[in-house]
Amino acid sequence: MRWFAYFILAYVMLGLQLGLGAHVQYRGISPNLVLLVVVFISLNAPRDEALLGSFLLGAMQDLVTLQPMGLYAFSYGIVSMLVTTVGQLAYREHPLTQLFMTLIGGTITSTIVMIHGWVHPLGPARTDGIHVIPAVRQSPRALLVCVVYTAILAPIIIGILQRMQRMFGFQPSGRRRSRGGER
Repeated sequence: MRWFAYFILAYVMLGLQLGLGAHVQYRGISPNLVLLVVVFISLNAPRDEALLGSFLLGAMQDLVTLQPMGLYAFSYGIVSMLVTTVGQLAYREHPLTQLFMTLIGGTITSTIVMIHGWVHPLGPARTDGIHVIPAVRQSPRALLVCVVYTAILAPIIIGILQRMQRMFGFQPSGRRRSRGGER
């Protein structure tokens, strides 16, 4: 994988997520564009590079969100492990593969974020003397809408990225090398 092209893609997608997030919302929920890059990298890169790239993408997203450092890095690492394993059995350029991998990855990421939100809410419970205001937690419905919205965009955005896969140094479909099996 060409790391310079990877960091440019990561910078652009994080910028698009932050800049366009308010403009492409559906009922107040924006898609997770960084997850789409994680799925793209995991489908095309060798396993070790995909894991490192996904972890770094998560760390970069952790720096710009309100979530604690390492939450997205951990969840994207798990998503990458699953997608690289399952992606070897599927045709990675097919839109349904991209849609289902994004659904699976989004579900894993949302589940980790939701469980963390139950353990450590975004805002503590407070009282104003008369009423108790409950702790601020992320809504499971909002996380589900985010997963579905991101999955709908997956064939479009990952399809565009698949056309540029040579720029990242990926092998064309069907010619993925494994380091241990070749001599």
